[in-house]
Amino acid sequence: MWFSNLICYRFKQDVSYTQEDFEKALEQDLFRPCGSQDLNTFGWTKAFGKHGDTLSHFSQKSILVCAKREEKVLPAAVVNDMLAEKIELIEAEENRPVKKKEKDELKENILHTLLPQAFKKSSLQFAFIDQENGWVVVNSGSFNKAEELLALLRKSLGTLPVVPAFANYDLDVFLTDWLTNFSTPEGFAIGSDAELEEADDSGAQVKLKGHDLACDEVKSHLESGKRVTKLALDWQERLKFMLQNDGSIKRLSYSETLKEENADIPKEDMLVKLDADFILASEEIKLMLEELTAGLGDVEDLA
Repeated sequence: MWFSNLICYRFKQDVSYTQEDFEKALEQDLFRPCGSQDLNTFGWTKAFGKHGDTLSHFSQKSILVCAKREEKVLPAAVVNDMLAEKIELIEAEENRPVKKKEKDELKENILHTLLPQAFKKSSLQFAFIDQENGWVVVNSGSFNKAEELLALLRKSLGTLPVVPAFANYDLDVFLTDWLTNFSTPEGFAIGSDAELEEADDSGAQVKLKGHDLACDEVKSHLESGKRVTKLALDWQERLKFMLQNDGSIKRLSYSETLKEENADIPKEDMLVKLDADFILASEEIKLMLEELTAGLGDVEDLA
């Protein structure tokens, strides 16, 4: 269970869930396939898919959940072509222009006609709750999608007192300072990818990939006033990722040494392997996040 992109939140208070109560809460919002007139549906599915029996998986004070989305695929070009034909026909037969309200109604009717025949596509979204340290980590590169999962979790549980983990940090300042001084919090090292942006309204960007970020060219960009908006980091030679100034963590990868720790578990014991992988990945992520926030310092200290 290897998360690849992280959107992180922190609980504003201590939490403690029992699996029985948590499971009952999720059962209220089970995933169901799209009906004939549904554009999309979103609900909870088994955390370990066909290899598990429960919607939530509790392991070492962490809880894994999985939400499933199914949506109808209606190509915009097809809808627009049908709409244009309908409008043209009305205007020709009735010798009048079709106004916006009527166009919207026509489009709605076309969508309802096409929905039962539309293709369906589905996707899974994972997240875990760290009851010990108060993290909620969503495996997503999009804040909007992460918020959708949190909204579903809040609906199921009745309350979910969390805030974005890095919202109160000016990460631009930290990332720029780390690259300028080529110095990071203990345990972290600068990688070879970064993005810099002009501080003015032009928004001009410099994208560096596989680059020596200690070179004079990069120093020149920094001296000219560019700020760092994305920076590749290596934690303990176990995790590599891109930290972005919006607080998201992208392109998370795991060292071969780390992944090999569970390599001896036979594929026949898939449930055991999934649990072991979840423990391994989530514990590493939790440790990394704790060290990252420690390196950033308490928000109160920055005020």
